Amino acid sequence: MKLKWAFNSATVMKLDWDAEFKTWEKHGWKAVEVWHDKIKACTDKGRSAKSLGKQMRDAGITPVGNAAAVVSTHSSAPDIKAEADGWAARLDQTADVGAPALTFIALGKLGPDVAGEYKYLAERMRVAGDLAAARGLRINFEFLGGLPVCGTLGAGIDLVNQTNHPAVGLLFDLVHYYVSASHVEELATLHKGKLFHVHVDDSPKVPMEQLTNDFRVFPGEGRIDVPGLLQLVRQYTGYAGWHGMEIYDARVWELPADEICGRQDHSIKYVEARMPA
Repeated sequence: MKLKWAFNSATVMKLDWDAEFKTWEKHGWKAVEVWHDKIKACTDKGRSAKSLGKQMRDAGITPVGNAAAVVSTHSSAPDIKAEADGWAARLDQTADVGAPALTFIALGKLGPDVAGEYKYLAERMRVAGDLAAARGLRINFEFLGGLPVCGTLGAGIDLVNQTNHPAVGLLFDLVHYYVSASHVEELATLHKGKLFHVHVDDSPKVPMEQLTNDFRVFPGEGRIDVPGLLQLVRQYTGYAGWHGMEIYDARVWELPADEICGRQDHSIKYVEARMPA
């Protein structure tokens, strides 16, 4: 089965915008998830996000997402106006570069009133959803495996369902799922059409107790049945959108870009050859 693949900027975190752009062109990538900090490094030097978007369009490259923004827990006592202003700025950048969605993650302390924390996060995500919708954008909310808040698939689903905003949906990352107390059947509880994006990656073949959410290998090199898990995700949700290959690992960032792309190509062939038609 052929899937819709996108290059993820976080896989080559040490490359700046221009070096990464050359990598996309050299290896034929036509869809990418861009990274806020790399765009900002360009805008800080006088280039505009709109000009970067035009650069991509002129090369026939489609931005499918931008990362990332943070929603803070109530127990972290955030400055909610400053936080919302930051979201607005990142959403403006996302719109200017031509991407349809901005990734959000939840970070911060988790207080004793867990239900209250999630109610607060849902309220804040509705605010973010309104800001995104006003710009014609969506929010891909990503749970991060092992964190004290929104650290499991179930927690991410509950937050998206509780938020209940048309512009807010779930981002499912295979490694975040695999290293946390998550269960794929929980996807049956996600509201219909609310899986907005998928990140594809793998966990290394080491004891489970040693795995963390930033310890990754290319699909087919690790211990996750990546084709099988993707098929289950598809069965539970009907998802047929973009699959961003995000190998978020500091060891991978040290590899030459050509080697990274070669291993990505091998992984794509591995996954697609094992997916049912």
